Amino acid sequence: MRGSALPLLALSAALVLAGGGWCLGRLLLLLLPRPRRALPAKGKAVLITGCDKGFGHALAKRLHAKGFTVFAGCLLMDENGDGARELKNMKSDRMQVLQMDVCSDQEVARAVDFVKRMLKEPEEGRVVNITSMLGRMASPSRSCYCVSKFGVAAFSDCLRQEMYRWGVRVILIEPSNFVAATGILTADGVDRQAEALWSGASHTVQEDYGREYFTRHVALMKSFVNSGLKDMSLVLDDITEALTSPCPSNRYNPMEMYWWVRLQVMTHLPTAIADWLYIPGASL
Repeated sequence: MRGSALPLLALSAALVLAGGGWCLGRLLLLLLPRPRRALPAKGKAVLITGCDKGFGHALAKRLHAKGFTVFAGCLLMDENGDGARELKNMKSDRMQVLQMDVCSDQEVARAVDFVKRMLKEPEEGRVVNITSMLGRMASPSRSCYCVSKFGVAAFSDCLRQEMYRWGVRVILIEPSNFVAATGILTADGVDRQAEALWSGASHTVQEDYGREYFTRHVALMKSFVNSGLKDMSLVLDDITEALTSPCPSNRYNPMEMYWWVRLQVMTHLPTAIADWLYIPGASL
């Protein structure tokens, strides 16, 4: 048994060394200054979803300032939401605010028809999707979130390959934790979701996990409300480059160095080693 395991151990060691060398090379490239040459924004248009707040709202203002015509999709435009109202109050012909619930096929179709009517001569474009670092590595207690982000990442990868023949670039932005910057997570929201999860769980599940364990993890999730980076600039800079660079990357990772290294480890090293390094309770 021990002799048959030696080739596997040797292979694992080789993969670790190769992965470590690759990560070191990537790290050195990241530390070197990279010139950002941009295509002109004049005459270009962009459709952005989720412009009520967070990345979408900030990006709409950023790209408008750079000269883009912006079609800003807002969930709460019809309800005169704060974000939609702020964008409309700019009173600019290049800032078009649209009612768009991305879960409504009807609203999405209406928004797309409006954009088509406004753009007389549409050109080859780009698709930029925002996922998360948790779209490529899992994390305990975040299964629902990870599933959604892995799904968007897989869809985007397939779409990228399908669109090559038409010259359409499909690009992924994979940020780390920007909860503090976006306000996407609130204590009240965590409490509401926790109550719904607990009340919807079967008696067997409640007994297996126990209320004490569940309450401890709810408190852990609430501790993340003000966590992460408070400045969105890393994300906005990468999205802007993805839209304006003559040769954009397929993936951008706006994140702190710790999370970038962890992402490379979790996605390139053998699973057992990656889990042992970062996941409590894992063993080799």
